[in-house]
Amino acid sequence: MTLNAMTPAIDRNRGDRRRLMALAALALPTLLVAIDISVMGAALPSIARDLRPSASELLWITDSYNFLVAGSMLAMGAAGDRIGRRRMILICAAIFAVASAVGAFATTPLLVILARAVMGVAGSAIMPASMSLIGVLFTDAKARVQAMGAYMTVFLAGMAVAPFVGGLLLAHFWWGSVFLISVPVMAVTMAIAPRLLPETRSGQAPRIDLVSTLQSLAAILAIVYALKAWVNDGADVSAWLALTAGIILGGQFLRRQRRLDNPLLDLDLVRNPAAARTLAALFLTSLIMGGSSLFFNLYLQDVQGLTPLGAAWWTLPQIALMIAASNLGPWLNRRLAHRTIVVSMLLIMMLGFTLYAVLPVTWIGRPLAATGAGLAAFGIGAAFPLLMDRVISATPPERAGAGAALAQVSNELGIAVGLTVLGSLGTVVYRARLDLPHSPAAVSVVDGIGEATARGDLRLLQGVRAAFTDAYNVVGLVGLAVLVLVLLLTRPKASGIAPGGRKVE
Repeated sequence: MTLNAMTPAIDRNRGDRRRLMALAALALPTLLVAIDISVMGAALPSIARDLRPSASELLWITDSYNFLVAGSMLAMGAAGDRIGRRRMILICAAIFAVASAVGAFATTPLLVILARAVMGVAGSAIMPASMSLIGVLFTDAKARVQAMGAYMTVFLAGMAVAPFVGGLLLAHFWWGSVFLISVPVMAVTMAIAPRLLPETRSGQAPRIDLVSTLQSLAAILAIVYALKAWVNDGADVSAWLALTAGIILGGQFLRRQRRLDNPLLDLDLVRNPAAARTLAALFLTSLIMGGSSLFFNLYLQDVQGLTPLGAAWWTLPQIALMIAASNLGPWLNRRLAHRTIVVSMLLIMMLGFTLYAVLPVTWIGRPLAATGAGLAAFGIGAAFPLLMDRVISATPPERAGAGAALAQVSNELGIAVGLTVLGSLGTVVYRARLDLPHSPAAVSVVDGIGEATARGDLRLLQGVRAAFTDAYNVVGLVGLAVLVLVLLLTRPKASGIAPGGRKVE
């Protein structure tokens, strides 16, 4: 081979290595964003003992991050289109690091809530900007799906490994350590991103619509508040007022999007049948994965009696199967049809939720729960990148950040709503099964275990564990029903035309 013939191959190899390094730089902060979605569950008992938050403050410590991620993502995706995606990642990595440090040394519950909220806003900007840059770095469709698969696997693996990370840190350090792990990672991101990532922005990006942003966020938070109030205090006046306000604000948000020339939510994309069905599938799969993860950790710790670190070891099958899915998904995409892969992975997820539906109180529940979680993680790990790419590829190039944000907001909002809806459903089932309405044990499984332990009441302890296991079984059945609906959503229909003029099948 002559030197001239070798030069293009060498250039391609260098270009491939640089793209892979850039992908790693994009995945690094995403890993922390994902870990922070679910790591707080491991730290909550320590925070509660140290800062003494009220019941309401404890809920907001858990949820403020998740809902600010979901509620801010559309606006932050549009902002990245306007000011530059690499610049947005750098700015928000710095904000995320500072807010994490504040949260780590917070002395009041309110300061923890505010720190988590700021982290959520910063995290909401990192993901759509990163996915937009993946589309720039990997222009070939197969390579883009493979890169998206690796990226989303890092995100999902971050959620899976969060309980293990939290348990390990809390076994050796104080609760603030779960915040501090973000600081060095974001510092590394700020150092390497300017060297590895290209800067892209849209010359036609719309102005950031603050009114639409506030309307969407307020609608989401009001509806979530109503759901939580309904479960904790019953359907009182405040719950109905919050629900009504949320619905009205949501309606005003949608009407405003129809009037604007450059809306925050691109309703043309939502009206595209294939894209709309895919967005619904993303939302629903995220909903059941997010909600069931809450029950998985509580089941291992409160029903099976494991420590946070002991429970974390049972999350290792999820991590291993997630890594396997990240390698298998792109390989299958080169050999099988898109729908064949998605349907196969949804069926594997259904096996996982079937195990949730039959979990017992006895020790055999540990391997069954771990296997169920592993199967669910494997299925979502392989299917998710294909669903994400289907939405993003239907977005016009000048709206790449907003399109990526729309896909990711379905994911984030699904996780957050899943924690609320399935958590609320589980609470209702738990209380009905326990049938002790005036006992402190009826508040939650955590309170039930504490009450039974304090009284030395073995019968109550068994009742609490059985009631929570029944609730977990119901969540498994709901997950199966939702996955049947997702299978229907992903069935082939007549092709549509994406807003960018591309055909979406």
